[in-house]
This record gives sequence, C-alpha cells and structure tokens, in this order.
Amino acid sequence: MKFNDAILRGDFVKAKELASQMNMDTLRDTLFLLAYEGGSIAPYGFVNYLLLEEETSEIHYITSYLLSMALNHLEGAYQIAFHHAKKAAELLPNDMSYKEYLLFFHTIPERLLRKDEAVKIANIILENEPNNKAALLVIKEIKK
Repeated sequence: MKFNDAILRGDFVKAKELASQMNMDTLRDTLFLLAYEGGSIAPYGFVNYLLLEEETSEIHYITSYLLSMALNHLEGAYQIAFHHAKKAAELLPNDMSYKEYLLFFHTIPERLLRKDEAVKIANIILENEPNNKAALLVIKEIKK
C-alpha cells in the first residue's frame, strides 16, 4: 500500500510505518500535496495521530503548515495553525526557523500574532541572525 492510499483510507498505522522512511521535508511536502491538490483533510488527521503518539516540534510545524498553506480555506484553519506554530516554537525555543514562521501569522489579514509579539519575536531572531529578511521586514513594516 502506498503512503497516500494509507492516509486516504485512514490507515494511520500503515502510514506511520511508511512515513518512517521519509525525512521531515518529504513528509511535509507529500502531506501538503495530498491536502492541497486532493482537497482532503485526512493529512491533518494523520499528523494529529502522530502528535498523539509523540509530540514534537517538527510535527507541530507540519500540522501548522498544512492548515495555513493547504487547508486555509477552512474556517478556523489559521487559528489552529497558529496554535501549532506556537507549540513548535515552544518545544524548540532556540530554533529560529520556528520563530520566523510565527511572523507569518502577523502578516495574514487576521493578524493572529499581535504587533508587540511580532516585534519581540523579530528582535529575538535578529539577535541570532542579524540579516534575517523576515524579521527585518516585520520591524520595517511595524515602524511605518
């Protein structure tokens, strides 16, 4: 059975077994395509299954990415994505990529990440990565 078939059939045990042979980028991209092109929320169900088995920053990020990029047309998707993005950053606080991803939630029309939080996160990123484009852009935009 192929990975996508296992996801769409709800056979998350088999899907997890097949996913163990993928790196995180491949897993993210495969789930994204299945959700985006296939219009299925089954990949979201699968990542929730994985989170119940073991909560990791990587899986929280993939969950957030699916919701914010592939399933954002669903009511409440950005809010749930924001929750998972915060959990990813909380679980690995020294990983600037998760903090940078949080800034995305300041740029969407819903502005889920408040201005003061965005500035704080951008400044933390800039302390570690002085040329980080996303953080610099947020600071520049807020100063307008």
